[in-house]
Order: sequence, then C-alpha cells, then structure tokens
Amino acid sequence: MTGKEQVIAACSSEGTFFAINENDFIARIDRSIAQVMHWPLENGEGIQILNYKIGGEYQTHFDYFPPGDPGSQPHLHHGGQRASTLIVYLNDVEAGGETVFPSIHLSVVPKKGAAVYLDYCNSKGQIDPLTLHGGLPVVLGEKWIATKWMRQHRYG
Repeated sequence: MTGKEQVIAACSSEGTFFAINENDFIARIDRSIAQVMHWPLENGEGIQILNYKIGGEYQTHFDYFPPGDPGSQPHLHHGGQRASTLIVYLNDVEAGGETVFPSIHLSVVPKKGAAVYLDYCNSKGQIDPLTLHGGLPVVLGEKWIATKWMRQHRYG
C-alpha cells in the first residue's frame, strides 16, 4: 500500500463519490447519516455509491487503515483513523451479493432499505480485526449500495 489512489483489483464495481454537502440533497443525507451513526457531520467522508453487476464482488478487506502500513500514513493525516462504516442497500439483489464477515461467520443478504453498521475503532484508537468483511459475487440482478465512513476527527 503506497497511500496513492489506485484501482483495486479485489473490487469489481463501478461507482462515484459525493463531496460532503455537495448539494442540498446530499447535505440532507449527510446530516441524517451522521445522526444515525452518532458521529459529527464534519468527521464524515463523502458518500460513495457503488454498483455491482453480475459477477461483481469485493474480496475481504478492512475499511480502516492498518496503522503499521506506511501507505496508511497519508490517509491518517486527514481526520485520523476511520472509526465506522455504514453500508446502505439501495435495492434487493435477486441472488448473491451478500456482505460476509468470515471471522464471525456472518452473512447479510442485501435488502433495499437495510443497512450494516461497522464500528471498528474504539476511543483509544484500537481497531477490531473482526470487522474483516467482503461482498460476495452478484449471481443474478445487480447490487447498489451507499457507503459512508466516519473518521476519529474532522475529515479534510
């Protein structure tokens, strides 16, 4: 990991980011998500929208930045460690596309309006390796999600 932006081979999706408060609609969503996550709005990264078509997946990964990894340092200078993630399912997936947590043997079926919340950084900055997760391949249909990350401190 170098800390530079790059295409992630472990993820086969298309998507986009919205800046915090990019427009009135996004600002309203940002405020609502911050309330749900119980984190200050200014600690949030922009909302990411991802679309996975048939075969699309995201291999197991952590959303936090591994502290000992030199490539994490540039990211940590902008708000500190990622503290939590909210994944919102924007549609029902006909088959596949589950979010899996292999360390705890949990699989979540994507259902429109449902969400998964990961809290992986405690008040001491310690991270939880049990938050290892991934998205299984979509078998039928497609999967749309919105993802929001919160940092320990003001992001930017």
